[in-house]
Amino acid sequence: MEKQQKKLELLIEEIQGLLNEIKDEQIYAKEDVKKRHKVYMHSFSKLREFNQIADMTNQVFEKRISNIERTLQIMIQRKSETK
Repeated sequence: MEKQQKKLELLIEEIQGLLNEIKDEQIYAKEDVKKRHKVYMHSFSKLREFNQIADMTNQVFEKRISNIERTLQIMIQRKSETK
């Protein structure tokens, strides 16, 4: 009977050790997820900022191209009127 009791106690200790390892791994994983989330959110914020800058740049270029097209149309129209 005492032998079985010792076996059970050893098994309980092993199980407790494994549970502690699992708990430690979960804590580490949770902390890692928090860190990664923070990095991803920062990267996402920078990406949004970059996209906003790209949109503003595109608007400026669209206006410039539109002005160039308008000027070319006027030049073509004047040239055809002088002929």
